Amino acid sequence: MEDLDIVYEIYNKIFCNIQHGNIDLFLCGAASTKEKTSYRDIIRSKLEDNTNLSILYPEDMFMEMLNRKKYDLLTLEKFLANNSDVILIVCESPGSFTELGAFVNNSETLEKVVVLLQTKYKNAKSFIRQGPVEYVRMKNKNNIIYFNNNIDEAVEKIKKYLRNRFWYLGYKRKEPKLKDLNLISGQYYFIILLLYFYQELNVKNLVTVLKNLYKKKYDIEEFDIIYSSAIKRLFKEGLIKKEDSNGKVIKYKLTEKGYGFANLLLSYVSLENRTRIIDKIRLKIIYSQYY
Repeated sequence: MEDLDIVYEIYNKIFCNIQHGNIDLFLCGAASTKEKTSYRDIIRSKLEDNTNLSILYPEDMFMEMLNRKKYDLLTLEKFLANNSDVILIVCESPGSFTELGAFVNNSETLEKVVVLLQTKYKNAKSFIRQGPVEYVRMKNKNNIIYFNNNIDEAVEKIKKYLRNRFWYLGYKRKEPKLKDLNLISGQYYFIILLLYFYQELNVKNLVTVLKNLYKKKYDIEEFDIIYSSAIKRLFKEGLIKKEDSNGKVIKYKLTEKGYGFANLLLSYVSLENRTRIIDKIRLKIIYSQYY
């Protein structure tokens, strides 16, 4: 992977021309127990077949950041705000009430907060209902979704909300829809493309080329946490696998599922002679590897 020109070509000609918009939805709520599956986990299972929707749990990202002592709560909330389109909070546990209070009190996350609350609490005279829930309602009444015990009803209401809010994703536009490399989703998609074209990549080389691209437009300070979050997500969704040597990860490859997703992604490339351009990039890579 010596030739950075090929990487730049993949970025400029392929990545920047993908007409596939995605919604990054951070889903907050209770964790499941042996006795009970949480509403949050049920909702995730019913929404995750939507190819325009990326569902993430904040703790998956936050644990990574909390392990790095330089990050405080304010930084974590800002990071979440930057990397999400919607923060959906399922009010079903003390922890989810705490998250609601924290995100409502932060101006950067408030606009993205959507509250899912059981109808029986709609007029409850409680601090949660009359405090943070009411504050969200006053900002935008559509950001409060009420549901009865029927979780399928709740899921349909969430889908309707997302369709109404992100209606423009169904239309072709001249500008790219994909998020750039300064966000988790951007690196997630670009890594998939790189592994598709190169088939396998040395981890050190992958980090080097991503950093080279990243620092052309963005401050390098947040690169590590964005990259590690993207890699973690790719593994969690079963799109990449690793090759170890003496207990050390040396290469990443796409799984069969990953190749299927890469092909779907490439079908969204809005270019004349798309197939020819993709084939030319492949040939350049083969040539660079053997000559």
